[in-house]
Amino acid sequence: MKAIKKLLSSKASGSIIDRVVKNSTVILAGNSTASVLNLISFTLMANQIGPEFLAVIVLCQTYALIYNDLFNIQTWESMIKYGNTQNKSFTVKDIIFTNMFLDVASAIIAFSLAYTLALSTAQLFDWNNSYVEYIAIYSVTILFNITTFTIGIPRFFNKFSVISKVFVAMALLKLIAILIARSAEQAFVSYIYIYLTIEALTNITLILYSMKLLGTNYGGYWWIRKLKINKDQIRFLWWTNLRTIIRIPVRHFDMIIISAVMPMATLGIYKVYKEFAGLINRIGEPVNQALYPEFTKLIGKSNSGESVNITKKAMKLLSLVGIAMGVVFIVASNSIIERFFGVEYTQSIAALYLMIVFYVLSFITVPINSLFIAAGFAKYSVYLLLFTNSIYLLSAFGFGRLYGIYGVIIAFAIQLFFNKGLKVFLMSKHSTDWDTVVR
Repeated sequence: MKAIKKLLSSKASGSIIDRVVKNSTVILAGNSTASVLNLISFTLMANQIGPEFLAVIVLCQTYALIYNDLFNIQTWESMIKYGNTQNKSFTVKDIIFTNMFLDVASAIIAFSLAYTLALSTAQLFDWNNSYVEYIAIYSVTILFNITTFTIGIPRFFNKFSVISKVFVAMALLKLIAILIARSAEQAFVSYIYIYLTIEALTNITLILYSMKLLGTNYGGYWWIRKLKINKDQIRFLWWTNLRTIIRIPVRHFDMIIISAVMPMATLGIYKVYKEFAGLINRIGEPVNQALYPEFTKLIGKSNSGESVNITKKAMKLLSLVGIAMGVVFIVASNSIIERFFGVEYTQSIAALYLMIVFYVLSFITVPINSLFIAAGFAKYSVYLLLFTNSIYLLSAFGFGRLYGIYGVIIAFAIQLFFNKGLKVFLMSKHSTDWDTVVR
């Protein structure tokens, strides 16, 4: 704790540093516990059903996420940024109501499209038609992905501990359900419904808690008001959601690409590697989550220089932790994968080593993402991602066909390098007016 405070210490008030440290620690504790429980659940499931059936569950999740990102407006960043921006024309309640309206309407549209187009999508990518039913049903999770309430409101009110408790409770519930389902006659089908139910229940719980928070802080009838359109907020939402759409290839298309150019068993193996290496990012994300609200507050008060200082010092901390984690993960990965998943999952273990290295680099540079958006670079983020993700798609398809899993991982590394490097360049070039200009 003292090391964290030392690295984050600056001219900013001590209360900011205390909140970052406290919130990061709370999120880290909750995420770590939930990640361990989820990894146990994932291991039990993968070990029983094997790579091919595991790949079907991966496709269900990926399909729902893609349609969610394409058509369900993500409003939580807007909620936090403009909720912390002083504006006489629009109150916090106006900002929340606008976001809620957009959230609910777009979630319904996204679910409807995902459900009705499941068969057409399966035929497009030459998936087995027997899996279409599961893919369509899993799309129900989109209806509950209302990010103003599942992410925005709890973070806006600094209720990180509640989010962590919900994640831990749901991870434990999932583990219990999977232990029970292991003895079921059709365990594979049971696992699909377990993942669907837990994902929906997690979001429902957070939505109800956010509604309670709003009732406590703004009264029971805060939502009875006219819809006001804040042009700056809508512009910000437009560009951040275009960014989300363009980011789809890196976030989800690795699974689609592998399913198209490699055997389904390879997709299952890649998913295991991604889950294992992904623990690194799950440890870094708490700092990212805690920093974004603080960045918006500092930038909203025209104190952008302090946000840059905090970013640099946070990255120094993450460098120390990331390198140590990377070494431990590489040394232990082979025995862990073989022991808990099975020897068939170790046939491309060198690919996992390579993935760990690049995930460590991503982990270290995590704060750059939050600072970039908090500083209003929403439009530039779209152009940047359009460029870097085009490179990723071309690289992933080309290298994937030539080098299999290794090719997809190399494509990720290329995208990572250009993405983070260009963000730093753009923030250096446009270092003023972060509080007033949407770039």
